[in-house]
Amino acid sequence: MHIKLVNLKRDYGSLHAVQDVSLEIPSNTIYGIIGKSGAGKSTLVRLVSMLEKPDAGEVWYDNERVDNLTGGALIEKRRHIGMIFQNFNLFSSRNAAGNIAYPMEICAMDKAYIKNRVNELLSLVGLEGRGDAPISTLSGGQKQRVAIARALACQPDILFCDEATSALDPQTTRSILALIKELQAKMNLTVVMITHQMEVVRDACERVAVLESGRIVEEGLVADIFANPRSEVTKDFLSNLTNVKDSIVRWSTEAGRFTLRFRGGSTDEPIISNVAIETGATFNIRAAGVQHVGDEELGVMVLDIGPDEEHVRLAVQLLKKYGVIIEGDV
Repeated sequence: MHIKLVNLKRDYGSLHAVQDVSLEIPSNTIYGIIGKSGAGKSTLVRLVSMLEKPDAGEVWYDNERVDNLTGGALIEKRRHIGMIFQNFNLFSSRNAAGNIAYPMEICAMDKAYIKNRVNELLSLVGLEGRGDAPISTLSGGQKQRVAIARALACQPDILFCDEATSALDPQTTRSILALIKELQAKMNLTVVMITHQMEVVRDACERVAVLESGRIVEEGLVADIFANPRSEVTKDFLSNLTNVKDSIVRWSTEAGRFTLRFRGGSTDEPIISNVAIETGATFNIRAAGVQHVGDEELGVMVLDIGPDEEHVRLAVQLLKKYGVIIEGDV
């Protein structure tokens, strides 16, 4: 399902939660919307998922406008949407199977079909045989798997994930993201992931929109955004990834004047050594590493260049010739 947003606006009194947002979310993909707290992410997902109506603008699913639907037409369209949340939103009074069955019961589906579908979904999310388990006995990761199964119960075209991994530890987060990627490919879903975690975008999404103060400040392929961030908020998100132990290693508390970004084959080249030899510049490396983003390897290095401004100028000039993307006070 292709989603198109046209000049969406939503105010709450003097708070401009969403301001003139336009973007297109391709069908059969995992699309990320990232922003800090208060950026307008949750409001935007409520507009896109038809839980709220915009003050202005349009929401389109394929070739159908949906923001103006009412009554039965709105209910019917919502049935093609699945949603999972940070806090799972499961019924403690129902076991795992009962939670998964609930949306199908609301739709008055055949009891035999519901039973078979529940067992199918439990197997699909890796919880085969756990249908009778009380929700209170499940771990956070298992609860989210139940929530994913429930969201997929009525075979939606779109799956919205609103901070779906924020309450989970890093290892469980990786397993849930891997499951979502597997299900998306298997079911040809359009998945929209709302998050404040750049790790989620890196590990799961194909495209991303960066939201700040209710506006889209940057949008594109995840690999492009990581390799060449343009907005300050995106750079800030990426700088915080230097604390992620499995990708970037930092051995200095100093920030470093420059951040260098290497893309693809350049991550295997001795570029820093070459530049040092050719220009006589010195490099004090404070953090470095390689991250896997989609099908690409992206290298990042935080460093200082010396011994003086003339060597800085020569080194930066040559680094750019090598295709290195440079951020910092040149």
